[in-house]
Amino acid sequence: MKKIYFLIFTLSTFIVNAQFTDDFESYPEGPYFGDHWSNWSGANNSGENIEISSTYAQSGTKSGFIGGGGTQDAILKLGNKFSGTWTFQHSLYVPTGSSGYYNFQEDEDTAASGGIWGAEIYLGYVATAFPDNNAFLVATDELTSEAVYMAGFDMPYDTWFTMTWIYDMDEGTMTVSVDGTEIYNGPSYLDSFQLGGVDYYSADPTNQLYIDDVKFVEGLIMGVSDIDSVSISVYPSVVSDSFNVSAKSNIINIAVFNMNGQQMLKVNPNGTTTQVDVSTLPAGVYVVKIMAGKEVKTSKIIVK
Repeated sequence: MKKIYFLIFTLSTFIVNAQFTDDFESYPEGPYFGDHWSNWSGANNSGENIEISSTYAQSGTKSGFIGGGGTQDAILKLGNKFSGTWTFQHSLYVPTGSSGYYNFQEDEDTAASGGIWGAEIYLGYVATAFPDNNAFLVATDELTSEAVYMAGFDMPYDTWFTMTWIYDMDEGTMTVSVDGTEIYNGPSYLDSFQLGGVDYYSADPTNQLYIDDVKFVEGLIMGVSDIDSVSISVYPSVVSDSFNVSAKSNIINIAVFNMNGQQMLKVNPNGTTTQVDVSTLPAGVYVVKIMAGKEVKTSKIIVK
């Protein structure tokens, strides 16, 4: 079995370009397979599927449930996102004495890809790195194959709480918050530069995880993003001929590297805005490094 080890701005509090929302109300009770819900094997198997339950619900009367026993392995498909900012949010409920687990997959088709992990989340567990907390985030460093313990936090039992994940696919970073309090801001550990799905797995006999009010959107779900705080911008992230760079300070140089670390081109603009021609580059993913004033920004583009 498997190892167990988010630039679009909004000034409103409304969903931006929703991919889907799910409150489980339209599904019949019992194991469910369909729409954006699949499982590890990719075929309808009631033992693996998420179970629709009326035991607890944050809204309405139903929620999704992952129990103990190591058989359920439900995949919430996110559509394999390569670029842009994406927000994933869900509300969770864990009864006292129980636990929960989920992870982010780099490909929504785990049956074909074999499963490539991003961050993993343990609810109702104590990690040696965070002995004072009852939940934590961990990932695997692909270069060293060692566990990277990212954050510990206190999970409330017997009440719903909300976890929000903002993935900036161009920067390779993510921000994680619990009930609006940020607990992590750093590398996303999506080494293939793709966000594919969420894997809710029955990791332990004590697993009793209820899921409700799922939202997945392009951009930000709520809150204010301070545009003035962004001093260097790279856009668009998917290009065929050129991309733009703007900065508050004078742009000193811009270098473009392939995924092997080879510098493919370098330009030395003299201004706060410029356009970089990449029409001669082969299609692929590239890292862009910009120096403007005393600041350095690294971003990612996809050349089609």
